[in-house]
Amino acid sequence: MTDIELTADERQELVTLLCSLIQHPSENPPGNEQAVALFIADVLRGEGIDTEVQEVVPGRPNVIARLKGQQPGKRLIFNGHSDVVPCGEGWSVDPFAAVVDGDRIVGRGAADMKSGVAAMMYAAILIKRRQYAFNGEITLLFNVDEERVNLGMEHFVAQGVKADYAIIGEPTSLEICVAHKGVSRTRLTTHGTAGHAAKTRNPDSAIDKMARLLPELLEECCRVKQQHHALLGNASMLVTTIQGGSAPNIVPQSCCIEIDRRVLPGEMRNEINDRLQRALAGAGLKAPQDYSLENYLFIPASAIEQSHPLVEAACQAVDAVTGTAKKTNFDATCEAPFFSVACQIPTIIMGPGDLAQAHVKDEFVRIEELHQAAQIYTSLALDLLK
Repeated sequence: MTDIELTADERQELVTLLCSLIQHPSENPPGNEQAVALFIADVLRGEGIDTEVQEVVPGRPNVIARLKGQQPGKRLIFNGHSDVVPCGEGWSVDPFAAVVDGDRIVGRGAADMKSGVAAMMYAAILIKRRQYAFNGEITLLFNVDEERVNLGMEHFVAQGVKADYAIIGEPTSLEICVAHKGVSRTRLTTHGTAGHAAKTRNPDSAIDKMARLLPELLEECCRVKQQHHALLGNASMLVTTIQGGSAPNIVPQSCCIEIDRRVLPGEMRNEINDRLQRALAGAGLKAPQDYSLENYLFIPASAIEQSHPLVEAACQAVDAVTGTAKKTNFDATCEAPFFSVACQIPTIIMGPGDLAQAHVKDEFVRIEELHQAAQIYTSLALDLLK
């Protein structure tokens, strides 16, 4: 394992890099990642690293950078997203000022996940500057739209991706996450006929139809909970929103609920949708006349064997820097299955920052964790590609 130490000047440079990333707002929605993407590209090009900017949709570019080793060999992907969630209200500081507060950096994206992006960028910069020897290729992918529908990752994967390892820099407090649940989201809409509530003798009410479907749906929620995974625990399904009707004196023409389904490794989209349709059939209503289903999001679960060489190498790299390597699961969803499932690339999730800081006001990352992440990424890349 290559021992990596940062000088005092390098530590300050990395802090400045993260602050600059935060100071380029990239809230999604609306999806204004262009400024930060161009900044990332300028920094990497300034270090002599081959960098490409690929527009996914107008004004929203992915950044792809590559470092080639001395000889052909294995390929490693470092991945992070450039978008952040909207700030919201209640901050004690300007969320885009990147305030250094003692041992922390406070700002939107500090944990989720511009600290991971900064550490990955700096690992590549260190490898280039110090002329560390390695074989194969390191790819840096900083994609748009992770916080919404993954347009950036879909664009990247559609071009064809081959690699031996992938590391997602989401905030894990530098713990090595070997699995996470996927998510499937479905919109169920019942259809009625609008009419005056006082005049309609046999109302065709969308809300009444939803009331007939809900017991069948809740029974399916209970059945889903019986599915279990050794690492991730139970699958789950939950009705999370409901909207219906337009006025107190009008027969409801429409009622809509959204269903959040947490997915275990091996569960497939079509199987989940088929089970849901079979459950609803018990209510005696007809699709599509009485109701319709729209499965508008599906991200599969991701998992890697705990004994995989990537996991073992990550444990060694983390232990060498922090003294404590821990394997665990990732509680949220992220881009990992785009690599692990769609491209069959062994993938882990590991980055600076605490996931509890994601999407909250006064979001922060600890500076020491940022420095440690850069050291770990550098050492891990050199070890995997030696």
